[in-house]
Amino acid sequence: MPHQRFPKVKILDMHPHEMKFILSETDVSVANTLRRIMIAEVPTLAIDLVEFHENSTVLNDEYIAHRLGLIPIRYQVPETLKGGDCH
Repeated sequence: MPHQRFPKVKILDMHPHEMKFILSETDVSVANTLRRIMIAEVPTLAIDLVEFHENSTVLNDEYIAHRLGLIPIRYQVPETLKGGDCH
């Protein structure tokens, strides 16, 4: 625990939308907190509402809607889009 308060960050590579770094001399909880913050700030898109007009498959509607929500959606990020702006 003595390293927890003074972590070291070595930046390896930095671009406008990407950064590679090494986090050392810290506790796993600090690294996990940093990971959670980064995930929360990345804008994401997902399918959250699906309406079925006719489902003739053996799979139920909820299962198909759930699977559609798991599809990663690629997009070009506008410069003004922030983490909480995706609705």
